[in-house]
Amino acid sequence: MLSIVVYYGIMKAYITEVRRDANMFLKSTKQKNGRINLSIVEGFRDPVTKKTRHKVIENLGYLDEYLDRYEDPIAHFKEVARIRTQKLKEAEAEKEIYLGYVNADEHMDEGEDSVKHMGFLPLSSIYHELKIDQFIINRQRSLDMDYSLNDVMQLLVYTRVLSPGSKLASFKEKDNIARPFNCDWYDVYRALDYFTAFREGLLLHLHEQVRINYNRRTNVVFYDVTNYYFEIDQEDEVRRKGFCKHNTRNPLVQMGLLLDEDAITITYRIFKGNTHDSQTMMPLLQGTRIDYGLDRIITVADKALNSGDNVAFLMSKGDGFIFSQKIRGATQDLQSYVFDQADYIEKKDILKQVDAWGEKDDNQGAPVFRMKSRFYPQEFWVTHADDVKRKIPLDVKQIVCYNELYAKRQKHKRAELLAKAQNIIANPKRYNKKEAGGALRYVKNIEYDPETGECINIKRIPYLDFEKVVEDEKYDGYYALITSEVDMPDHEVVKAYHGLWEIERSFRITKSDLKSRPVYVSLESRIEGHFLTCFIALLILRLLGKRLNGEYAPEQIIESLRKYRVCFIKDNVFKSTYYDKIIKDLGDVLNLKLNKRFLRTGEIKQLVADTKKEI
Repeated sequence: MLSIVVYYGIMKAYITEVRRDANMFLKSTKQKNGRINLSIVEGFRDPVTKKTRHKVIENLGYLDEYLDRYEDPIAHFKEVARIRTQKLKEAEAEKEIYLGYVNADEHMDEGEDSVKHMGFLPLSSIYHELKIDQFIINRQRSLDMDYSLNDVMQLLVYTRVLSPGSKLASFKEKDNIARPFNCDWYDVYRALDYFTAFREGLLLHLHEQVRINYNRRTNVVFYDVTNYYFEIDQEDEVRRKGFCKHNTRNPLVQMGLLLDEDAITITYRIFKGNTHDSQTMMPLLQGTRIDYGLDRIITVADKALNSGDNVAFLMSKGDGFIFSQKIRGATQDLQSYVFDQADYIEKKDILKQVDAWGEKDDNQGAPVFRMKSRFYPQEFWVTHADDVKRKIPLDVKQIVCYNELYAKRQKHKRAELLAKAQNIIANPKRYNKKEAGGALRYVKNIEYDPETGECINIKRIPYLDFEKVVEDEKYDGYYALITSEVDMPDHEVVKAYHGLWEIERSFRITKSDLKSRPVYVSLESRIEGHFLTCFIALLILRLLGKRLNGEYAPEQIIESLRKYRVCFIKDNVFKSTYYDKIIKDLGDVLNLKLNKRFLRTGEIKQLVADTKKEI
């Protein structure tokens, strides 16, 4: 409770907690056997009835049992009761904070920021549960340096979640976190080189800790690849210009990411920006199976990874695959099979309220989902030892599906593109090629300068390509899968494929919420170090979600952690500024007291120490 009294512009503030007026005393009671029983009793006033009540704190036993031990047992235990009363009142007094006089006209200093991040506490709990601190400290023992690599790693991981930005921005943010960090701004950049040096060892260490603490499941793994662009326009050995969904011409790097059955990150690898998606899977999986102790795995991936070389690689290792397959541009045989409505079976348990693409059902009940399958001798182009591609037949199972929610999503996206296409047609010079983006799919008779991307030849009148619109509508809601797992039930294959959405979500989180792009560092070793810190931040977020039994999305957890702060009041006193259900639940599962309204500096230090204890 905060009480403020104002006297002529001077505020006198007290922060108190309600406490009882307790007093302990010695009570002697004569028993029926004639012996005197001693007990220490606490007397206090009932806050409701206002009457005095007594509570036995400790039953000491019979007086005669202490005659040989104390010259005067009565006097001795009266003193014990007095001391206990004093200690109780001192302990209760600790809960009372006196702020003294506060000048209401006092002004803030320029650049002063009295708010501190407290959202790092749950992150710190998982960080120490994974024993990242032990790993890094052990690696630093043989190094001669005057700063803490562990502090730099924690700073970069915590700020990646709480206030993402460049490495310099992360360093500037360190004073806004309610714990100290032993490093300077140039130490942050130097530390990235060391992180890269022990990257492989740390990734293996993280995998082992997740396996021990969370019973990691790896019979089915999810793999995907995406790219990250840089702030600068200069290419080098790693940063290469390549295809980017965001139409940036800046150099890129590719990241291949591997997730387990629970969508917990396993490992990752960075590739050159011009590496084709299909060429990234084998290099990552090659060493992962052995190094990470993975048994037979079923790799789930999107159609960009569906290549003959990847299929042959997995089959040669005794592994399996579930890949999506193109329908648009596929063989006439597959298209005929997809659009032939015969043999489709409607399933009610595949989709419920939200599907794999995050689309919600507007109607009551489960949305429409139909599927059918067939065994199919499919031919794959496989590169042989002589670098020549040859066709190899392989018996697979083809599963084709219709998803009502997916169809709605495609219709909605196409409507947005058509609206933009109409704007382009109305004013072609308003958009360059980059700005026009995917809407150009539905615009005919328009031309752009290949160098500048500006619209040229304005004498030509652009118009809407209705044939393309009708053609695209035909595919709404349909998708196809192929799998080596011919004995796996169709619905299990589909559910496994739907799990691939989680890896897409992971990429979206790292790019949007964690702002891992654009990448501001330029040296190859520091690029690797940057993505290592992003990977650890994502892993910790995923594990927090697992601790919360998947009740909250990672994005929701991030939002709450960013809001969970304290504000400096005066001297060593802080006031919490935010508390919600997610913070409450995190405190419960991590054994952290995150609900105190007022905190002293010592209590914050204790909370930091508590994050290092076993959960």
